[in-house]
Amino acid sequence: MNVRSMSSSTGTQALILAGGRGERLYPLTAFRPKPAIPFGGVFRIVDFTLSNCLNSKLDRVALLTQYRHEVLHDYIRQRWSELWKTGGKDSHQLVCLAPAAGRRYRGTADAVFQNLAVVDSAKPEYVLILSGDHVYEMDYRELLSRHVATNADVTIAAIEYPIADATHFGVLEVNKDFRVTGFEEKPLNPRGLPLQIHMALVSMGVYVFKRDVLIRNLVENCQSAVGYDFGHNIIPALIDSARVYAYDFRDEMKGEPRYWRDIGTIDSYHDASMDLVRPEPLFNPYRENRWHSGPASFHNGPHVCGGAHVALSVLSPGVRIERDSSVEQSVLMPGVRVGPGARIRRAILEEGVQIPADFQVGWEIEYDRKLYTVSPKGVVVVSEMPKLSEPVLPYSLQEKTIAGFKSDMRRKVRRHAA
Repeated sequence: MNVRSMSSSTGTQALILAGGRGERLYPLTAFRPKPAIPFGGVFRIVDFTLSNCLNSKLDRVALLTQYRHEVLHDYIRQRWSELWKTGGKDSHQLVCLAPAAGRRYRGTADAVFQNLAVVDSAKPEYVLILSGDHVYEMDYRELLSRHVATNADVTIAAIEYPIADATHFGVLEVNKDFRVTGFEEKPLNPRGLPLQIHMALVSMGVYVFKRDVLIRNLVENCQSAVGYDFGHNIIPALIDSARVYAYDFRDEMKGEPRYWRDIGTIDSYHDASMDLVRPEPLFNPYRENRWHSGPASFHNGPHVCGGAHVALSVLSPGVRIERDSSVEQSVLMPGVRVGPGARIRRAILEEGVQIPADFQVGWEIEYDRKLYTVSPKGVVVVSEMPKLSEPVLPYSLQEKTIAGFKSDMRRKVRRHAA
């Protein structure tokens, strides 16, 4: 079968789950949903899934939105609607679907269930369920081709993942043909791969369903109030009653898993951002015109003044870094200004934040915890301009205060020993 023509010849409806609140990404999600968070300077997280759809020639795509949905709807209308048309999608408009008035989506499966009218009207042969908060590149036609070749009822895109982190995902067990024989959502003790016990095969939250299989199981679960989630309810119930296969998201030439990041926490957001600025980036969305991004509200690129030092950092449009300041391993969102002499390390600065002269962020974590959000790995998130009325000291005074505190402690220890 010709992979390149398969999706258009059979008819596929893609539904992007884009309504998550993203509590673990707070405060980046205080005023926007997860998919609308800026990423990589010029992108929003949702741009990667939408670009995959566009590049895969999928002609029916809808985003299912909920939390702060107006923000995402505005972004799609301002940027993606016209791009979708110029990409050859004139016959099918890119649409955003929030819950009906007075209702809410009770889970990932319920979001699709409440929009079955879209599936019924299009009558596609297959339904592709995607997530709007992942960073990766996939030609969905290859996934669809695998689904057809195995005559699967459901195909789950899966990837090898370190077992220490697999507790955050659905974990699959498969036979030699990659038919799924077991599935457990977010297990406390994930089962490792037979030949690589330190790795597990995890679900990417990307599914292909035969349309009738999807509708029947959504009705049986959501309409009957049995459950509302794909990972917790729909997929486990299908393992023994349907043909469920895994699609191994793997680079066969390199013999290793392809790049995929789930942006679910402050640390995962920072880690994925740092992947972009390595000397040899693990993922490079700037290398070619395959990735589409929204228009920056600032027309100028980042500006670094003389004497400033910047290393391994993501700088967005409209950023200005003043003289004698230092920025390391950080993400500066659009419109950020770093004042003269300020020092920033392992931090995320929200859109429009202005750091006063001589301030430091990320150098004394316990001190930062009193003022900002600090992740488990020590990434500091500054979501608003530091207030001069707060007990925040310029870094030169902070260093003297800390040095004085340590000196006092040493004197106390010596007196106690005496």
